Amino acid sequence: MPNDEGERQRMDIHYHSLRLAMRNVLFCAPIEHPTSVIDVGTGTGIWALDMADAYPGASVLGIDLSPTQPSWVAPNLEFQLFDLEETWDMPLRFDFVHCREMNGFSIKDWPKYFEQAYTSMKAGGWIECQEFDLNVISDDHTIPEDSWVIRWQNLWEQGVQQAGMTGRCYPDKMADQMREAGFININIVPFKMPIGPWPKDPVLRQSGLLTLVGLLEGIAGLSMRVYTKFLGWSVQEMDILLAKVRTEWKNKKMHTYFPV
Repeated sequence: MPNDEGERQRMDIHYHSLRLAMRNVLFCAPIEHPTSVIDVGTGTGIWALDMADAYPGASVLGIDLSPTQPSWVAPNLEFQLFDLEETWDMPLRFDFVHCREMNGFSIKDWPKYFEQAYTSMKAGGWIECQEFDLNVISDDHTIPEDSWVIRWQNLWEQGVQQAGMTGRCYPDKMADQMREAGFININIVPFKMPIGPWPKDPVLRQSGLLTLVGLLEGIAGLSMRVYTKFLGWSVQEMDILLAKVRTEWKNKKMHTYFPV
Protein backbone atom coordinates (compact mmCIF):
# COMPACT_ATOMS: atom_id res chain seq x y z
CA MET A 1 0.00 0.00 0.00
CA PRO A 2 1.21 3.55 -0.67
CA ASN A 3 2.08 5.76 2.28
CA ASP A 4 1.63 9.25 0.87
CA GLU A 5 -0.67 12.16 1.71
CA GLY A 6 -3.39 10.87 -0.60
CA GLU A 7 -3.40 7.48 1.11
CA ARG A 8 -3.53 9.08 4.56
CA GLN A 9 -6.55 11.13 3.50
CA ARG A 10 -8.19 7.99 2.14
CA MET A 11 -7.56 6.23 5.46
CA ASP A 12 -9.27 9.04 7.38
CA ILE A 13 -12.23 9.02 4.98
CA HIS A 14 -12.51 5.27 5.41
CA TYR A 15 -12.39 5.66 9.19
CA HIS A 16 -15.40 7.98 9.17
CA SER A 17 -17.25 5.67 6.79
CA LEU A 18 -16.64 2.66 9.02
CA ARG A 19 -17.61 4.56 12.14
CA LEU A 20 -20.90 5.64 10.57
CA ALA A 21 -21.55 2.05 9.49
CA MET A 22 -21.01 1.07 13.14
CA ARG A 23 -23.60 3.66 14.20
CA ASN A 24 -20.94 6.13 15.33
CA VAL A 25 -19.54 4.05 18.18
CA LEU A 26 -15.81 3.91 18.86
CA PHE A 27 -15.98 0.27 19.90
CA CYS A 28 -18.43 -2.52 20.70
CA ALA A 29 -16.70 -4.12 23.68
CA PRO A 30 -18.70 -3.87 26.95
CA ILE A 31 -16.15 -1.71 28.75
CA GLU A 32 -17.47 1.47 30.38
CA HIS A 33 -14.39 3.15 31.79
CA PRO A 34 -11.18 2.01 30.08
CA THR A 35 -8.02 3.15 31.83
CA SER A 36 -5.22 1.90 29.57
CA VAL A 37 -5.85 1.51 25.84
CA ILE A 38 -3.59 0.51 22.96
CA ASP A 39 -4.49 1.17 19.32
CA VAL A 40 -2.51 -1.31 17.22
CA GLY A 41 -1.68 -0.13 13.70
CA THR A 42 -2.93 3.35 14.52
CA GLY A 43 -2.24 4.75 11.03
CA THR A 44 -2.96 8.47 11.07
CA GLY A 45 -3.96 8.13 14.72
CA ILE A 46 -7.53 9.23 14.13
CA TRP A 47 -9.20 6.53 16.25
CA ALA A 48 -6.72 7.06 19.09
CA LEU A 49 -7.35 10.81 18.96
CA ASP A 50 -11.11 10.31 19.23
CA MET A 51 -10.65 7.73 21.98
CA ALA A 52 -8.42 10.02 24.03
CA ASP A 53 -10.96 12.84 23.70
CA ALA A 54 -13.89 10.60 24.64
CA TYR A 55 -12.09 9.10 27.66
CA PRO A 56 -9.83 11.79 29.15
CA GLY A 57 -9.19 9.60 32.20
CA ALA A 58 -7.70 6.83 30.08
CA SER A 59 -4.11 6.50 28.94
CA VAL A 60 -4.14 5.84 25.18
CA LEU A 61 -1.16 4.52 23.23
CA GLY A 62 -1.13 4.35 19.43
CA ILE A 63 1.54 2.22 17.74
CA ASP A 64 2.47 1.97 14.09
CA LEU A 65 5.44 1.28 11.86
CA SER A 66 5.05 4.62 10.05
CA PRO A 67 5.32 8.07 11.72
CA THR A 68 2.16 9.54 10.17
CA GLN A 69 0.49 10.74 13.38
CA PRO A 70 0.16 14.36 14.59
CA SER A 71 2.69 15.69 17.10
CA TRP A 72 0.28 17.89 19.07
CA VAL A 73 -2.10 15.59 20.95
CA ALA A 74 -4.05 15.38 24.19
CA PRO A 75 -1.95 14.81 27.34
CA ASN A 76 -3.44 11.32 27.77
CA LEU A 77 -2.38 10.20 24.28
CA GLU A 78 1.01 8.98 23.06
CA PHE A 79 2.20 7.63 19.72
CA GLN A 80 5.14 5.27 19.31
CA LEU A 81 6.87 3.67 16.35
CA PHE A 82 6.57 -0.08 16.69
CA ASP A 83 6.97 -3.13 14.48
CA LEU A 84 4.21 -5.64 15.17
CA GLU A 85 6.47 -8.48 14.04
CA GLU A 86 8.63 -7.85 17.12
CA THR A 87 7.95 -9.13 20.61
CA TRP A 88 5.71 -6.92 22.73
CA ASP A 89 7.72 -5.86 25.78
CA MET A 90 5.70 -2.85 26.86
CA PRO A 91 5.73 -2.01 30.58
CA LEU A 92 2.01 -1.16 30.62
CA ARG A 93 -0.79 -3.70 30.86
CA PHE A 94 -3.90 -2.78 28.91
CA ASP A 95 -7.58 -3.24 29.65
CA PHE A 96 -8.49 -2.59 26.02
CA VAL A 97 -6.58 -3.63 22.89
CA HIS A 98 -7.96 -2.25 19.63
CA CYS A 99 -7.05 -2.75 15.99
CA ARG A 100 -8.81 -1.78 12.79
CA GLU A 101 -8.41 -2.81 9.14
CA MET A 102 -5.31 -4.91 9.74
CA ASN A 103 -6.38 -8.10 7.98
CA GLY A 104 -3.90 -9.24 5.37
CA PHE A 105 -1.99 -5.98 5.01
CA SER A 106 -0.35 -5.49 8.41
CA ILE A 107 -0.90 -8.56 10.56
CA LYS A 108 0.22 -11.70 8.78
CA ASP A 109 0.42 -13.92 11.86
CA TRP A 110 -2.88 -13.50 13.68
CA PRO A 111 -2.30 -16.32 16.21
CA LYS A 112 0.93 -14.62 17.32
CA TYR A 113 -0.84 -11.25 17.49
CA PHE A 114 -3.58 -12.62 19.73
CA GLU A 115 -1.06 -14.41 21.95
CA GLN A 116 0.98 -11.24 22.44
CA ALA A 117 -2.12 -9.15 23.03
CA TYR A 118 -3.33 -11.64 25.64
CA THR A 119 -0.09 -11.50 27.61
CA SER A 120 -0.11 -7.69 27.47
CA MET A 121 -3.58 -7.31 28.98
CA LYS A 122 -4.93 -6.89 32.47
CA ALA A 123 -7.23 -9.55 33.87
CA GLY A 124 -10.75 -8.84 32.64
CA GLY A 125 -9.54 -6.77 29.69
CA TRP A 126 -11.05 -6.76 26.22
CA ILE A 127 -9.69 -6.99 22.70
CA GLU A 128 -11.54 -5.78 19.61
CA CYS A 129 -10.75 -6.18 15.91
CA GLN A 130 -12.72 -3.92 13.58
CA GLU A 131 -12.07 -5.58 10.22
CA PHE A 132 -13.83 -5.30 6.91
CA ASP A 133 -13.90 -8.04 4.30
CA LEU A 134 -12.80 -6.87 0.87
CA ASN A 135 -15.58 -8.90 -0.70
CA VAL A 136 -18.28 -6.89 -2.48
CA ILE A 137 -21.76 -8.22 -1.64
CA SER A 138 -25.25 -7.33 -2.84
CA ASP A 139 -28.20 -8.75 -0.92
CA ASP A 140 -30.63 -7.91 -3.71
CA HIS A 141 -28.35 -9.26 -6.47
CA THR A 142 -27.98 -5.90 -8.20
CA ILE A 143 -24.35 -6.58 -9.09
CA PRO A 144 -23.80 -9.26 -11.77
CA GLU A 145 -21.08 -11.87 -11.31
CA ASP A 146 -19.40 -10.71 -14.53
CA SER A 147 -19.30 -7.05 -13.46
CA TRP A 148 -16.06 -5.10 -13.72
CA VAL A 149 -16.08 -4.63 -9.93
CA ILE A 150 -16.15 -8.38 -9.33
CA ARG A 151 -13.48 -8.94 -11.97
CA TRP A 152 -11.25 -6.34 -10.35
CA GLN A 153 -11.85 -7.82 -6.90
CA ASN A 154 -11.06 -11.39 -7.96
CA LEU A 155 -7.91 -10.38 -9.82
CA TRP A 156 -6.78 -8.18 -6.94
CA GLU A 157 -7.20 -11.06 -4.48
CA GLN A 158 -5.16 -13.32 -6.76
CA GLY A 159 -2.38 -10.74 -6.77
CA VAL A 160 -2.26 -10.16 -3.02
CA GLN A 161 -2.25 -13.91 -2.42
CA GLN A 162 0.89 -14.12 -4.54
CA ALA A 163 2.36 -11.52 -2.18
CA GLY A 164 1.47 -13.70 0.80
CA MET A 165 -1.43 -11.51 1.93
CA THR A 166 -5.19 -11.37 1.64
CA GLY A 167 -7.93 -8.77 1.67
CA ARG A 168 -10.44 -11.27 3.03
CA CYS A 169 -11.57 -11.49 6.62
CA TYR A 170 -13.01 -14.63 8.20
CA PRO A 171 -14.59 -13.80 11.59
CA ASP A 172 -15.15 -17.42 12.66
CA LYS A 173 -11.48 -18.21 12.02
CA MET A 174 -10.37 -15.15 14.00
CA ALA A 175 -12.67 -16.17 16.86
CA ASP A 176 -11.05 -19.63 16.95
CA GLN A 177 -7.60 -18.03 17.02
CA MET A 178 -8.67 -15.83 19.92
CA ARG A 179 -9.88 -18.87 21.88
CA GLU A 180 -6.60 -20.66 21.25
CA ALA A 181 -4.77 -17.64 22.69
CA GLY A 182 -6.87 -17.84 25.86
CA PHE A 183 -9.66 -15.33 25.27
CA ILE A 184 -13.24 -16.04 26.37
CA ASN A 185 -16.63 -14.33 25.87
CA ILE A 186 -15.94 -13.85 22.16
CA ASN A 187 -18.65 -12.15 20.13
CA ILE A 188 -18.92 -11.42 16.41
CA VAL A 189 -20.86 -8.21 15.75
CA PRO A 190 -21.61 -7.85 12.01
CA PHE A 191 -22.09 -4.55 10.21
CA LYS A 192 -22.50 -3.55 6.58
CA MET A 193 -20.42 -0.75 5.08
CA PRO A 194 -22.33 0.45 1.98
CA ILE A 195 -20.60 1.41 -1.24
CA GLY A 196 -22.36 4.48 -2.61
CA PRO A 197 -25.29 6.59 -1.35
CA TRP A 198 -27.97 4.01 -2.12
CA PRO A 199 -29.25 3.14 1.42
CA LYS A 200 -32.48 4.78 2.58
CA ASP A 201 -31.10 5.15 6.10
CA PRO A 202 -29.46 8.62 6.23
CA VAL A 203 -26.53 7.49 8.39
CA LEU A 204 -25.74 4.53 6.14
CA ARG A 205 -26.21 6.74 3.09
CA GLN A 206 -23.50 9.07 4.40
CA SER A 207 -21.31 6.08 5.19
CA GLY A 208 -21.78 4.76 1.65
CA LEU A 209 -20.96 8.12 0.10
CA LEU A 210 -17.70 8.33 2.05
CA THR A 211 -16.82 4.75 1.15
CA LEU A 212 -17.39 5.53 -2.51
CA VAL A 213 -15.24 8.66 -2.36
CA GLY A 214 -12.44 6.71 -0.70
CA LEU A 215 -12.63 3.93 -3.28
CA LEU A 216 -12.72 6.23 -6.30
CA GLU A 217 -9.68 8.11 -5.03
CA GLY A 218 -7.80 5.17 -3.56
CA ILE A 219 -8.34 2.28 -5.96
CA ALA A 220 -5.32 3.22 -8.09
CA GLY A 221 -2.98 3.14 -5.09
CA LEU A 222 -4.60 -0.06 -3.86
CA SER A 223 -4.15 -1.72 -7.26
CA MET A 224 -0.86 -0.43 -8.65
CA ARG A 225 1.67 -2.75 -7.04
CA VAL A 226 -0.67 -5.75 -7.05
CA TYR A 227 -1.53 -5.52 -10.74
CA THR A 228 1.83 -4.44 -12.13
CA LYS A 229 4.21 -6.49 -9.96
CA PHE A 230 2.28 -9.62 -9.09
CA LEU A 231 -0.16 -9.91 -12.01
CA GLY A 232 2.19 -8.53 -14.67
CA TRP A 233 -0.22 -5.93 -16.05
CA SER A 234 0.91 -2.73 -17.69
CA VAL A 235 -0.17 0.55 -16.10
CA GLN A 236 -2.29 1.29 -19.17
CA GLU A 237 -4.11 -2.05 -18.92
CA MET A 238 -4.78 -1.44 -15.25
CA ASP A 239 -6.03 2.11 -15.84
CA ILE A 240 -8.52 0.88 -18.44
CA LEU A 241 -9.93 -1.68 -15.99
CA LEU A 242 -10.09 0.83 -13.14
CA ALA A 243 -11.99 3.33 -15.30
CA LYS A 244 -14.67 0.68 -15.88
CA VAL A 245 -14.74 -0.20 -12.18
CA ARG A 246 -15.18 3.45 -11.17
CA THR A 247 -18.05 3.84 -13.62
CA GLU A 248 -19.84 0.83 -12.14
CA TRP A 249 -19.33 2.00 -8.57
CA LYS A 250 -21.05 5.29 -9.42
CA ASN A 251 -24.16 3.39 -10.53
CA LYS A 252 -26.77 3.93 -7.79
CA LYS A 253 -28.69 0.89 -9.02
CA MET A 254 -25.93 -1.33 -7.65
CA HIS A 255 -26.65 -1.89 -3.95
CA THR A 256 -23.33 -3.20 -2.70
CA TYR A 257 -21.47 -3.23 0.60
CA PHE A 258 -18.42 -4.61 2.39
CA PRO A 259 -19.08 -6.92 5.37
CA VAL A 260 -17.58 -5.61 8.61
